[in-house]
Amino acid sequence: MANADTKLAAELETDADRYPDERPEILLEAADAWQRAGRSDRARAILDELVEGGGEYGCDARIQLADLHLQAGDTMMAYAELNTAAKDHALGERQCELAAELLAAHGDLDQAARWYDRAAARLTDEQLDALRRGDKWPTIGTTIMLRNRQQVRQRLGRSPDLLDTLVPELTDPEKPTTAEDVLDLMDSGFIPRQTRMLTFRRDQRRLAQQQWPGVYDQPDDEYYAAAEHRWREVRDGGVPSITVVAADVDDLIAFARLHGGSPTDPAIKRRYCETAPDRVTIDWPPERNAACWCGSGRKYKKCCGRPWMNGKSPSSPR
Repeated sequence: MANADTKLAAELETDADRYPDERPEILLEAADAWQRAGRSDRARAILDELVEGGGEYGCDARIQLADLHLQAGDTMMAYAELNTAAKDHALGERQCELAAELLAAHGDLDQAARWYDRAAARLTDEQLDALRRGDKWPTIGTTIMLRNRQQVRQRLGRSPDLLDTLVPELTDPEKPTTAEDVLDLMDSGFIPRQTRMLTFRRDQRRLAQQQWPGVYDQPDDEYYAAAEHRWREVRDGGVPSITVVAADVDDLIAFARLHGGSPTDPAIKRRYCETAPDRVTIDWPPERNAACWCGSGRKYKKCCGRPWMNGKSPSSPR
């Protein structure tokens, strides 16, 4: 594994030079890979470079440096980095949440609560209004953050405050098999340990469009960008294992006939996804140099895994 991480880290540094507009984001990935490879010295050098560059990614790098120091047992340096980050004008809700999660994982619940409060203080009126209305898609990340904040506060024995009342109650979840299932669960504060996502690779999607005109009318570029974005939302929400089920049109039709339903029925597609054999599944995300999950024939890093895809928020895949 160390050799694989070393190779990945070196490739990421090369990519950072090739894609200067995405350099900071790629270097953060490289630092993480170097750390996994046991090269904390190289990881710290990269993070120091990002800190010097300042801005949002400089804040990210400080949080990551704090993590490295805590793993090395250097608590004083870790908290020094976090204290500096707390005063940074570029500090945002996401960095506050990352710091809170880091501190909670290391058992400092009091400081974790402080960082969650910093994250909550950065919520906009629009986000708070969406929470009050119970809107799902716009508030998934916010709900997860507030759920984690609530749990830390409960462990500290603190009484519920106004923000705690905006967190939806946990429901008894069914087995999630689509992005929508998972995002609905995450909206209620439940983080599943694994999930399957049904999709069509490019050749099969063309067949699906011919078989069911009007059902899969979203342009391919939008469809695959939307799927990638939603899966990243699921991953960033804390789901550790995502499996893509590449549907075969003929198999889906045969499955629907066997079970007395329509191939376009969400319940049939969910059941198909649950029972699909390993030969049609893909662990997501693939390695950067592996074939892209969408079936384009290109490497993942050159296709759906391009660094700039992270910032896109396309419409939902159909």
